[in-house]
Amino acid sequence: MYTAHFGLNTAPFSITPDPHYFYSSTNHSEALAHLVYGVNEGPGFVLLTGEVGTGKTTLCRSLIEQLPHNFDVALLLNPCLSPIELLAALFDELRISYSLEQYQQKDFIDKLTSYLLTADRVGHRTVLILDEAQNLSSEALEQIRLLTNLETGNHKLLQIILVGQPELKKLLKRNNLRQLSQRITARYHLLPLSRKDTKAYINHRLAISGVVSRQLFSDSAVKLIYRYSAGVPRLINILCDRALLGGYVSNKDQINTEIIYQAIEEVTGEAVRKFNPQVLIVVCSFLLVLAGVINWGLLKPVTVSSSAPIMPTAMVNKPVSNLEYLLNITNTETAFRTLFNLWGTDYLPLAGEKACESAANKGLACFLKIGTWDDLRSLNRPAIIELVTLNGMQYHIVVKYLLDDIAVLVVAERTYEIPIHEINKLWLGQFLILWQPPMLPMPILKVGMIHQGVIWIRKQLNMESRSALFDYALRTKLIAFQAEHNLKADGVIGEQTLLALQALRGEPLLLE
Repeated sequence: MYTAHFGLNTAPFSITPDPHYFYSSTNHSEALAHLVYGVNEGPGFVLLTGEVGTGKTTLCRSLIEQLPHNFDVALLLNPCLSPIELLAALFDELRISYSLEQYQQKDFIDKLTSYLLTADRVGHRTVLILDEAQNLSSEALEQIRLLTNLETGNHKLLQIILVGQPELKKLLKRNNLRQLSQRITARYHLLPLSRKDTKAYINHRLAISGVVSRQLFSDSAVKLIYRYSAGVPRLINILCDRALLGGYVSNKDQINTEIIYQAIEEVTGEAVRKFNPQVLIVVCSFLLVLAGVINWGLLKPVTVSSSAPIMPTAMVNKPVSNLEYLLNITNTETAFRTLFNLWGTDYLPLAGEKACESAANKGLACFLKIGTWDDLRSLNRPAIIELVTLNGMQYHIVVKYLLDDIAVLVVAERTYEIPIHEINKLWLGQFLILWQPPMLPMPILKVGMIHQGVIWIRKQLNMESRSALFDYALRTKLIAFQAEHNLKADGVIGEQTLLALQALRGEPLLLE
């Protein structure tokens, strides 16, 4: 209903566990790594626990999508079954024929053993994932333990992953299940998202659904979502979906805190006590004015030279930051104009044209990310960072250079030195850089493909051949490059690999 109003291709906050929307937070990445280890090398069970709605099922479906074609996966979502029913459900998932009326437990085990041995001989691995495993009976858990006895001389024929709520850990501590508990070789407890990850999660799902170049949820709205969801992805989805509907009904272009409060009341069915920020705003405004008066004249601009890189002057060692002053003299348009100028071009968007669309018309591409200063250093390009004050106001400013613990910011063609620790008080990690890809639109290049962009890639990697064929020699060279630059070493050329290759040459550079 609201997708067209907000320019979305699909509804981004469905509560169905769609792996297409999987957000790889630090916790979720670690959990996925545990599952991958258990499937590939684990000698016993893998246990994944987490509170309701933290993304366990989505994580399992993401695992399934990543597994090679020779893995046969049985995912059981309803484990409230007797031992015989559990075996029958496993046979259904693996598409093994059986007769529930005629088969006894031994018949199931004999046929499953034969199937698994045949699969192993032809190079197939079999994985059983039991979701909501806290609902399994003791008898069913014992049956699962017995399935781990199916093995060859050197490896298990069936890898088993138990997924459930925290009660599952308590269940496995029972004395009658100690044999099963002892066979668990990898454990991971999935935590909710942090406030920073909550914002990144919302933006991630919106980007997949079609919104990239604008912020649909205000920062104060995101903070409120985090407060009432406690970082639980399912609750975030429910609140965001309801808020988008409310924004559509109210004909709003951005979701603010008022819409979120209404969504919370509709979802919970209870009135929400709203925080009145007026007093805080007055106090903050007074403090900002006072800080501006105190700090007036402490900022030392550096004259911009067109013939040489700007090297900032020494910092004035004062305990009070001047960042607030800069925020009062910058805005989003100014920041984009500055960033475009650093690339030697003017920022002159057409009517209704977005900044990244304007960049594409000039052969440049936008790269938007939630990251750290180390991410910026690795990309080595000037960036627009987004700063958010206590009252939820958003500001955009350009980082031109990074020194050890100093960021050199550009405002109105002048540069200013600000300590990174001061910026961190207002920066949640969101930044945007411009870069110059070898071709637009940017393709995904793999072994066997022929593309003119391959010639450019060979040149960046100092290869003698100028063939447009993506061969295995190029793939080997590319994997080494990806590993050296802390990228996913898969031998596939995507946006981040192209960006890293482009950063090897050309200007402007973030680090001198």
